Amino acid sequence: MVKTWLRSRSKGRVDQWLTKDQSKAVAATLQSLCRRGVVVETERKALGMFPVHRYPEADGAVEAELRERLRAAVLDGADPDTRTAGLIALIHSARLHRLAFPDSPRKEVVGRTAEIAAGQWAAESVRAAIRDMQAAMTAATAASIAAVVT
Repeated sequence: MVKTWLRSRSKGRVDQWLTKDQSKAVAATLQSLCRRGVVVETERKALGMFPVHRYPEADGAVEAELRERLRAAVLDGADPDTRTAGLIALIHSARLHRLAFPDSPRKEVVGRTAEIAAGQWAAESVRAAIRDMQAAMTAATAASIAAVVT
């Protein structure tokens, strides 16, 4: 999804994708996952009137295969393919180590994901985008507190 988005722009930046085009990307990704039978769309009404869409997993084999590729690369030291290395770079940049590897030694996971992420464009772009968004949130919070105090 990100690769397609970047091709459609002269100067695509990950922070723009995360903030502006993210909802379109999520919708397109969900449609793709539904078409492939990985998830199924369910709809119910909250409070009897508001539609709520859920996308439960339909085929656990896809997640199991992905987790196995991640485990092999990060915990067993296997050489990851390009897609797996990109995903590991995103996991590392977003600091999702515990979510991806809940029962593994954190230090080992962080070290290996950092090694794989080195030089991956996704890692650097996501890290910068997260840093910029955190800085903006900090500035907004500080401005709000300063306005209330004065």
